[in-house]
Amino acid sequence: MALFTRNLALTVGAAGLLMLAACGRDAGTAGPTISSDPGITDTTITIGTSQPLSGPLASAGEATLAASQAYFAHVNAQGGVKMGDGKTRTIKYVYYDDAYDPAKSVQNYQRLVHQDAVFAVFQPLGTGPNLAIMPRANADKVPHLYVHSGSEKFSDRAKNPWTVGWGPTPVSEGETYGKYLAARNKPMTVAVLRQNDDLGQGYLTGLQAGIKGSEVEIVKIATYGRTDSTVDSQISALASTKADVLYMGVVIPPLMISGIKHAGTLGWSPEIYMVNNTADISGILKLGKLTGLDDLYTASFVKAADDPQWQDDPGVKGYLESIKEYPKAFGNLVNGEISYGEAETLVATLEQTKAPTRQALMDAVRTLAHAPAVDVLMPGVTLDATDATAPPVHGQVVQHFDGTSWQTVEEKAE
Repeated sequence: MALFTRNLALTVGAAGLLMLAACGRDAGTAGPTISSDPGITDTTITIGTSQPLSGPLASAGEATLAASQAYFAHVNAQGGVKMGDGKTRTIKYVYYDDAYDPAKSVQNYQRLVHQDAVFAVFQPLGTGPNLAIMPRANADKVPHLYVHSGSEKFSDRAKNPWTVGWGPTPVSEGETYGKYLAARNKPMTVAVLRQNDDLGQGYLTGLQAGIKGSEVEIVKIATYGRTDSTVDSQISALASTKADVLYMGVVIPPLMISGIKHAGTLGWSPEIYMVNNTADISGILKLGKLTGLDDLYTASFVKAADDPQWQDDPGVKGYLESIKEYPKAFGNLVNGEISYGEAETLVATLEQTKAPTRQALMDAVRTLAHAPAVDVLMPGVTLDATDATAPPVHGQVVQHFDGTSWQTVEEKAE
């Protein structure tokens, strides 16, 4: 598949960037000049990404990309981002399609860093693609920031100091569900469908930790592959248990939708816990005709932009206003909103970056706490990047779908 790119402004040539990166002492001044790394000048900063703009996660990738484009366009319309060195720079955004294929993600990374000479690689989507990029970014000492995957592997800066996650990990999300079920203080059985990789294992590991010592029991586990066209056989096997709960650790929306529908055709009506990146109301639940189900649950850390309860929230209104000219963001508003929050976080980090170097950007990450610009987060959810063993976003809340909106539920005994 042909790779393609579109920039928010004209891409700076790699040769010109290398010239700008030259360091030394200006003969006409008494002090040294500051060495600039590739991808940054006194007026621009070039950021790159790899996204699944085709393939099984195309709608998520398109929404992720469009929301970031919208926020960067908003920042540029205000004149750019004033960085910690006192200079204001506009953001150029370069992207390529990886079709959710890690091998293509690596090709895209190489092109972004070694041809486009980006300053940083920002929010590639997916665990597999980011795992493929991570060793290269750390070997090259290229910031690999706010990746669009919750895997805990992106929150170990002792091993990979140039990689930083953003949202809560699958382990923490699974533990949130497990603790909620355990707090109901009654015997419950759970059937699990998860992706057959580290991402899916994280969702399961967290659930197991959350229910430990409780009356909740996992009675069957099934897996699927990211290239599978159906999960009907797995759902049939899980339905045979007649479990009280179906835990859908499924991140591919078409498979999640078809799996839930197949459970219904089998006469199985468990409580269904879906991971937060598949909980979009307009782009997934309504499109998949799941809004009539009574027992849908998720865990949230951003305010769902298509949820009526947030229609007057300033952060949500700002997000919706920014993406008006980027319609693909509306295809999956939850992924888009997470992406928007990641973009807000990147800009907040750039504002603290005190020199035009990649190392200075990473230094700013390590001191970033309570960024006020990230206003799409749920009440009670905080952002603090100073912990090198955890992603910046901390906290989630369990919610139940009432047919129109996601309502927060309390952990309580029944």
